[in-house]
Amino acid sequence: MGGFVDTGAPTAGGLVLADLIPKNRKPWWRDTRLMQLNFLLLSALLTQTASGFDSSMINGMQSLTHWTQFFGHPSGTRLGAMTAGTTGGMLISVLWSSQVCERFGRRWPIFGGSVVIILGSVIQAAAQNYGMFVAGRFIVGAGLCTVATAAPPLLTECAYPTHRGVITSAYMVSWPLGSLMAAWITYGSFRLDSSWSWRLPSLLQCMVSVVQMALVWFAPESPRWLIYNGRTEEARAFFVKYHGHGDPDSPLVRFEMAEVVATLEMEKEQKQARWMTYLSTPGMRHRLFLNAYIPAMLQWSGNGLISYYLTRVLISIGVTDNKTQLVINGCLAIWSVITAGAVVGLVDKAGRRFLFLLGMSGMLVSYIIWTVCSAINQQRDFKDKSLAAAVITMIMVFSAFYHFQSPVAPTYIMEILPFALRSKGSMIYQLTGNIAGIFNSFVNPIGMENLAWKYYIVWCCVIAMNLVLIYFYFPETRGHGLEEIGHIFDGPDALTGTNAMKKMGMDVDTKDVHFEDSKKQADVEHNEVS
Repeated sequence: MGGFVDTGAPTAGGLVLADLIPKNRKPWWRDTRLMQLNFLLLSALLTQTASGFDSSMINGMQSLTHWTQFFGHPSGTRLGAMTAGTTGGMLISVLWSSQVCERFGRRWPIFGGSVVIILGSVIQAAAQNYGMFVAGRFIVGAGLCTVATAAPPLLTECAYPTHRGVITSAYMVSWPLGSLMAAWITYGSFRLDSSWSWRLPSLLQCMVSVVQMALVWFAPESPRWLIYNGRTEEARAFFVKYHGHGDPDSPLVRFEMAEVVATLEMEKEQKQARWMTYLSTPGMRHRLFLNAYIPAMLQWSGNGLISYYLTRVLISIGVTDNKTQLVINGCLAIWSVITAGAVVGLVDKAGRRFLFLLGMSGMLVSYIIWTVCSAINQQRDFKDKSLAAAVITMIMVFSAFYHFQSPVAPTYIMEILPFALRSKGSMIYQLTGNIAGIFNSFVNPIGMENLAWKYYIVWCCVIAMNLVLIYFYFPETRGHGLEEIGHIFDGPDALTGTNAMKKMGMDVDTKDVHFEDSKKQADVEHNEVS
């Protein structure tokens, strides 16, 4: 299979969503309704903050004297279990997270998961021993998985069409934001000469979850979930209020309703909500590969070393001062927020595939240089400070290129999946990502202790493999409506909005389509099938 290119909008004939988007609508920051929608979507956007906070907090705690003494200077598998506590909770929660999202929608799982995160943070902060600390982290992980399964679908399915790529990609920017918060909180708590130096960061891990819990109470439910569950009028009210600027006769609203209703009715007819749908066609198997591989790829790109074991990396190049380690951790967090935030604006301009390729290529080059400098530094007995500076620089470069692709991942996964599989896909994303995270948590500290810089060679090889797979198997999805992407994987006869509307006898060459026509025809089709 050759490399993919941007194929543009569907060419099978008829209108597509992009044709109906008003060209004269105000920018979102001057549009009251879009500002309100995007503000309420912060309830989902901030999800990864707790996860980013977690990794940076554990990084910082390894430089806190009171934390290391309290837990007996953890290392190896014991340290791995502490860092993997949240991952373990996620792997348990993943068993029911997609079912919860399908049964209760997107909002309630975010609310419930936030409550669980708050509970876990309190237990973690109050830990009296190793087991209690790990248990608290386990509970935090269970809440994180529930929220993270629901949040990307909510963003993808609610965002204004021209905002979808940027907003869903901004979801991952909250990860370095959380990392930034934790890095400087642990730097500040470093001065506390008591166990509060680590208890305070542990407690503050839940502060964003409190905000999410409050915001999601007022946030809209996914209109696609509402339609799929027979609550069509509520979905129409959402489209009118936020996408149609309050105009029930907006061509965009009429088209969105007709397209979504037609597509979801056809998905029901074809019973696409079943797990076996993933194996039913070559296009679906391709989606399954991407759905499972991308989160694992993001974990297995060498980034685990700087996400959870930056302290170990710094020690390996001779940077042993605790305060210096915390400062580097904090500066890296600032850099991550800047680079990830900048890339979000390029998602629709540069395209998903290009950012994946650029990010992985830059990571490979920087990792090779990082490995070489680390090897020479060890040979010189860590006396050449310029080599240590070079490694730190390459870590910064690597981090920047990592954030060229990480924000794109959830956007890409949510786009390529049909609605009926979207919550399942979000669950698979959590499952494979966290299984890969288990490897990072347990194998990375062992590899660092036994192989030192030679362990980096493994990641250079893995990154090179990732780059090859991106080139051959990642198609471009930029420029397509959410119900229009199917043709990329399944060809011109794919179940897309346009094809579904045609099958229901609708004229897709006119702007006067109405969702009532689609629903009426869908009822006829359903009765005939019955």
